[in-house]
Amino acid sequence: MSARITPAAPVVGLCLMALVLEGYDLLMYGTVVPSLLSYDSWNLDATQVGMLGSLAGVGMLVGALLAAAVADRWGRRRTLLTAVLVFSAAMGVCAFAPSPEVFGVGRVAVGLGAGVLMPTAAATLIEFAEPGARARSVALGFVGTSIGGILAGVLSLWLVPEYGFRAMFLAGMVPALVFLPVMLRYLPESPAYLNARGRHEAAAAIADRYHLQHAATSALAAPSPRRGLRALFGADRTVATLLFWGMTLVCLLVLFGVATWLPALMKSAGYPLGAALSFLLTLNVGGAAGALIGAVLADRYGIKPVTATFFVIAAVSLLLVATAPPLAVIYLLVLLAGVGTTGTQILLNTFVGTFYPASCRATGLGMALGVGRIGAIIGPTYGGLFVALGAGTTWQLLAFAVPAVVGAVLTLLVPRHTAADAVIPVAENVEQKAVS
Repeated sequence: MSARITPAAPVVGLCLMALVLEGYDLLMYGTVVPSLLSYDSWNLDATQVGMLGSLAGVGMLVGALLAAAVADRWGRRRTLLTAVLVFSAAMGVCAFAPSPEVFGVGRVAVGLGAGVLMPTAAATLIEFAEPGARARSVALGFVGTSIGGILAGVLSLWLVPEYGFRAMFLAGMVPALVFLPVMLRYLPESPAYLNARGRHEAAAAIADRYHLQHAATSALAAPSPRRGLRALFGADRTVATLLFWGMTLVCLLVLFGVATWLPALMKSAGYPLGAALSFLLTLNVGGAAGALIGAVLADRYGIKPVTATFFVIAAVSLLLVATAPPLAVIYLLVLLAGVGTTGTQILLNTFVGTFYPASCRATGLGMALGVGRIGAIIGPTYGGLFVALGAGTTWQLLAFAVPAVVGAVLTLLVPRHTAADAVIPVAENVEQKAVS
């Protein structure tokens, strides 16, 4: 990774902070699963706790589809601000929920805001990145998701045993009170969006400030591009679009299934609660490392082979954890599982975003993540069903390894080029190189 500070660093930093909050809000749920199972006032069983975990996925599905519909039309800035406000307020709802039903509504709203944020942040990071470093820019922003998960793991070691699950949700709401005003003050609007709305002087000013001269002129030089869902199936993009949807679905199934059930699985395998929670912390450290290492490899060797390899790493590491190796080896394997789950999802955001031109980038990302949220919905419930059926730890981990192998196969089937290359402006052709 280059140590040079680029003009777009403030944008990366703001997206990073937003994704830290989002990552905490989503990935902390696994840390409170044992507490929810033992909370006598609600008397929840494993299937019900799994379903509550899946509700965030329902919200993310709706949010990602909403982002696909509005982010390219309403602007990146307004969409990002609204998303952070929604999921932060929803954490407060969960913290003070008097019943599982109200808690479930809060979980849906957390997912709704997160679902809007992720594709919009990815589109913003890609647009403000330097050519040839888009995977690194997206990784630097989206490593915030893993940092949020790491913070959740660290805080859970103290908050959950002492104060229960409510304290974890309250801790996810408070930082937004400070961050939202900073974001409102300093986050710029997308030059491509401003150009599309005829605000060429404002677009040029932002492009000059962040050294994005090509962004200020590309919308003017290009013919009127097709927008919306139709653009994802034009110019020979249909096969790639469907593959992206499938890849994201299986990746999020594994990611959210493992993140939700890993502490409970390890606790049932005989580890104390503190050790079980530390595995989730290790998983998120692996996700952060995987995002950064994978981005460097993707910019050098191509994003497709690196993404496929990361899927395989997830499958192999989960299978090896099931063999019950020594504790130090388990920590290493859980670290690699984080590389292959969260790390893979961040690579997929770059893969999808660089495949489509700016005119439909947020739509492409939103639809892929929207369909992928079906996997996020299935994952926690899928794991909960195996727990409820009494399946052993080996079978539970195998159940998550198989979808990861499917993801690797789908990745290798993505076409290297599209017919749209011939009509995309020069600035967009730079982006298409990352797909090959």
